[in-house]
Amino acid sequence: MTRVWRLVALGVGAYLLVLVTTFPAERVSTMLQDQIADLSLHGVSGSAFSGQAAQVVYQGLDLGSVQWRFRPLALLLGHLEYRLELMHPDNHGQLHAGKTLTGRTYIHDMDIQLLPDRLINHYSPVSVDTSGTLRLVFATFNPGADYSGAVEGRIEWQDAVILAPMSLVLGQLQLDVVTDNGELVGHFTNGGDLGVSGDLALSPVYAYRVNLLLRPGNNVSPDTLNMLEQSAQRQPDGDYRIDLSGQL
Repeated sequence: MTRVWRLVALGVGAYLLVLVTTFPAERVSTMLQDQIADLSLHGVSGSAFSGQAAQVVYQGLDLGSVQWRFRPLALLLGHLEYRLELMHPDNHGQLHAGKTLTGRTYIHDMDIQLLPDRLINHYSPVSVDTSGTLRLVFATFNPGADYSGAVEGRIEWQDAVILAPMSLVLGQLQLDVVTDNGELVGHFTNGGDLGVSGDLALSPVYAYRVNLLLRPGNNVSPDTLNMLEQSAQRQPDGDYRIDLSGQL
């Protein structure tokens, strides 16, 4: 009887593999756009096994072209999983995305590099000119619609500089990101030239909290110190505190 079930499992697996290999990518893209709000795929070609989209737009953010390849070994765990590669010159990298037999969608092993202007200005109410490189490295990124799912990773802003509306050299920043009590929370573990420490938090409805302490080094310019005097709360020990909250 055990041998029979093994043969049945092999037959089902082979059938699914053939189905994925030949299933047209256009039909997959239609299903994805129906299930994921604010997702648009254009110029889709190939199959569900291996293909690409010339342009992917999510929540109004143009991610450029994306290639995908099916990962058949994930079937052994009961997962339907793909390796995705972003090809845009301004944001490139890779991640693994899939769905379990229970219908839960997940993302892991994300490593994406992008220009900070593209991400910051997509959400910022004020236009910001920046320099440097953002790197998103997440072992797990599954916040869910209510930010109750597992997130474990970091955001690195390398050679970070704000050029406008103010001039501010930040240096090397790192933010460790998790979900906590229904919020996406980032904790500074590398504070750069301004010695930033503290937390940023974002709710599913884009309510935000900023609780930061800044301890500028000796190499910080007088203009930067003057800006901090005007925009932050000076502490008795010479540090600066920023406490903000609001709605994006």
